[in-house]
Amino acid sequence: MARKVALIAGVGGMCGGNMARMLHDTGQWDVIGVSRGDPELGDWVRHIPADLLDRDKTMAGLTNISDVTHIFYTALLTGKTFDEENELNTRMAVNFLDAAVAQAPKLEHVHVLEGVKWYGYHMGAYKTPAREDDPPCVPSYFYEAQHAHVLKLQQGKSWTWSTTRPGAVCGYGNGARINLMTVIAAYGTIMKELNLPFYFPGDEETYNAITFASDVGILNRAMLWASTDPRAANQAFNIGNGDSYRWKYMWPRIAGIFGLEPGPVKNMNLVEFMSDKKDLWNSIVERNGLVKTDLFRLAPWSYADTVFRRKWDNMISMVKAYQFGFTEMIDSEEMMKNIIQDFRKNRIIP
Repeated sequence: MARKVALIAGVGGMCGGNMARMLHDTGQWDVIGVSRGDPELGDWVRHIPADLLDRDKTMAGLTNISDVTHIFYTALLTGKTFDEENELNTRMAVNFLDAAVAQAPKLEHVHVLEGVKWYGYHMGAYKTPAREDDPPCVPSYFYEAQHAHVLKLQQGKSWTWSTTRPGAVCGYGNGARINLMTVIAAYGTIMKELNLPFYFPGDEETYNAITFASDVGILNRAMLWASTDPRAANQAFNIGNGDSYRWKYMWPRIAGIFGLEPGPVKNMNLVEFMSDKKDLWNSIVERNGLVKTDLFRLAPWSYADTVFRRKWDNMISMVKAYQFGFTEMIDSEEMMKNIIQDFRKNRIIP
């Protein structure tokens, strides 16, 4: 069987980095990764440093990729405003795809990672469970512009596309902009150190609302499936763990992972709460012989402050993915236990 060659944009992030590792571990893929900084994955990945916001440098940098068969776009930037976020992410995707597609004559498939913001999760209460045939939100999020550009590039070509729409992506890793598990790992560690209850750091509405998560391993395998199974060609798929939960029932179970008493809802701002905890964190790291990490780079505290104050239900239907052939799932509590164990095994938390 001929080897496949993946070109991954955003390989320095959690989704892109874990995707690269998974493909490499199959023994059937060669991996080329694109990111601004060193993804620190190993010499098995060919790294192309590139700032995708700079069109000229992106065009000049994406060379010698004529053997690429599959493109995975996972890059993401957070803007200071809604309009800025749309502009930055649309520009990155257009620059990258224009450069990559033109240089990849063997291209078979383009996969773009999206999310539930397609449905307006970030704007207010939306129709749940969200289905792939639901209309996109108004005003539109950058996913629409990215998708429109893929369709434009596909005209007259033989390659196919797909997209996945996860919720809160959870996995082992540090420094990711949207990984809730680094927040829970560090927050639980600090609350135990302070001998405080495991307060839910949000509001009552979110504590009682329905939500869901997407394990990064399941997401990566869904991305691979959608990019290689002919049944999934030119389709969008919601991807989650297969269950939904309320924090009011999940939170006490997470507390148990840290040996803590579950506290009541405490409407606290995590960015402010952590602002004076740097020395405390460093002492925990030093005393327990942990890997040295920066508390404010380790976990996305501002992201967590929005997640724990979302107020409305967040739920998807995965019926389409199941019907098209992807049936993997995991209990969300089991996922959280596994990821916390990975943080301990890798000496990020005690």
